Amino acid sequence: MFKDAPTESVLTQVRAHHFGADPVLDRGGHRIDAIVALDRGIRALQAEQLAQIAGLHSERTKLMPLGTGDPTLSVIGEVAMARTIGPTAAGTQVGVALVMAQMPAVFALFTSGVISEATVRGIAHEADSLHVDDLIVADGELAPKLPGLTTAEARRAAARVVISIDAEAAHQRASRNRADQRVSMFPDKDGVAHLHVRGPAEQILAAYKALDDYATGLRATGDPRTRGQIMCQTLVERVTGLTYAEDCDVELNLVLDAKTLVAGGDTPVELTGYGPICPDVAEEIIARAPRASVRRLFTDPVDGTLAVREPRRRRFDRTTSAHIRTRDQHCRQPGCDLKVRHDDHVHAYEHGGLSVNDNGQGLCPRSHTIKHLPGWSVTTDGKATVWSTPTGHQYRSDPPPLLPGHLRQ
Repeated sequence: MFKDAPTESVLTQVRAHHFGADPVLDRGGHRIDAIVALDRGIRALQAEQLAQIAGLHSERTKLMPLGTGDPTLSVIGEVAMARTIGPTAAGTQVGVALVMAQMPAVFALFTSGVISEATVRGIAHEADSLHVDDLIVADGELAPKLPGLTTAEARRAAARVVISIDAEAAHQRASRNRADQRVSMFPDKDGVAHLHVRGPAEQILAAYKALDDYATGLRATGDPRTRGQIMCQTLVERVTGLTYAEDCDVELNLVLDAKTLVAGGDTPVELTGYGPICPDVAEEIIARAPRASVRRLFTDPVDGTLAVREPRRRRFDRTTSAHIRTRDQHCRQPGCDLKVRHDDHVHAYEHGGLSVNDNGQGLCPRSHTIKHLPGWSVTTDGKATVWSTPTGHQYRSDPPPLLPGHLRQ
């Protein structure tokens, strides 16, 4: 029903259609037609967004001559804040936009809704190692093969094309990827977290197989734990050197507000480096831990942020640094949720800025670099910071409340 509708009017037509008035046998079919048509419109909008990002990058490259800063990083920072997404996600989108700018035939399929955004990302990921001239060749070879392929099939097709064009480049990319090894931790809900390990496939496979074989052996001898519990606890024990995984030390932040102090209200608990956990779970952790430290944090009665004394030194001392990182929780660039790695003077020390809580903010390394690029500036009123971008847009960053129920100013 909607397949012939112009992309620009699909949303209007779908919203105006009275699906409940369709014959019973046609209702499901018309809704499927609407889903497909809307998908086509979504892809067209996503394609246009990539085109705008590529255009912004081209303009900023001309405005930032060689040696004055990284235009790509500047664009990543601005896109991240404009879209309220993290710099990592913005960096991925900027990378896809730059590759698609060199692959017009593939991009045309995206614009017309033939292929999805996930497929485009997969193709860009496979092709980003190619030289600009080779991207044009890959574009011509790959585009005719894409209609009807799933995202996984399209990505494999792109990989084959890339290798056939420049096997050496593919090998160099594999070498870079295998050298890019990292371990990341991602909090989940209810006191659970994920440990993500990226490394050479054969090494990760060997580690997984060793844990799996060990769990199989213990299960065969009657160990009542599940296979997953055995593998997880064995990993913790072997990495930390503990005899039992539950014997790890913990540091807890006990967050106190006026209600808690006066009326004995509920007391939220923050597991340092993780986030909030319920008091009962905290008690269980403390009961098991051989050494557990608890630090009380008193919050501002107005907005729920951390309140503490302000030392004045050139470098943030340990107390001030700990305050900044506990207060900010994540990188303070608007939209960024990466781990804090740097204590930054909002107003630079060399320009009279003081090493105090009100002039400090926690940043990830990339956001710290973005802050100092041409055209960028950050100001603060003591709590909130305002980031101004090269295009004149401004984005506010408030320290997150340590207690729920408080609205940002």
